[in-house]
Amino acid sequence: MDDDHLGAGPSGQYRDVLVDAEGRQLWCRDWQQNLIVDGLRRLLAALVKGDPQGASLAFWAVGTGDPSWDAGTVPPEAARRSRSQLYAETARKALAPGQITFLGGAFTNRLEITTAFTTADIPGGAAGWSLREFGVFGGGSTATNSGVLINHRIHPRIDLQAGFSLQRTLRLTL
Repeated sequence: MDDDHLGAGPSGQYRDVLVDAEGRQLWCRDWQQNLIVDGLRRLLAALVKGDPQGASLAFWAVGTGDPSWDAGTVPPEAARRSRSQLYAETARKALAPGQITFLGGAFTNRLEITTAFTTADIPGGAAGWSLREFGVFGGGSTATNSGVLINHRIHPRIDLQAGFSLQRTLRLTL
């Protein structure tokens, strides 16, 4: 048994890397904490029950959030913990099995999820390319705000440009 996590609740960290149209890394943010929301318990219950409708991580969504967050005024963690959707979801991508891996060997309590978003993935033009939040969903569909939100992160605004790629990595310890 992994004694380092006895009594500890689920936790997560993420890291973003922005790459330009020529494939050059423009910046790489340090690993930062990620908020695990109450929906994770629902997802784990579905897994234990064997419910195929909501028992797997299926989508990574991004959103424009609220422009007031740019001034540092973000909702408190306690209020976000009970959220079931992003504040202003603009796009989501399906997660393929190869994008979710175990860290430290098969069947550990640590997962790593990777994806990349480009402007082509986000409809609506430049208005939707100013990203301030993301979340991973279990179940659901390609429709916005569907499925079970398991994590939520509000981050400094990232303005994507045509040809850029925002490469995201999320690590979860369950």
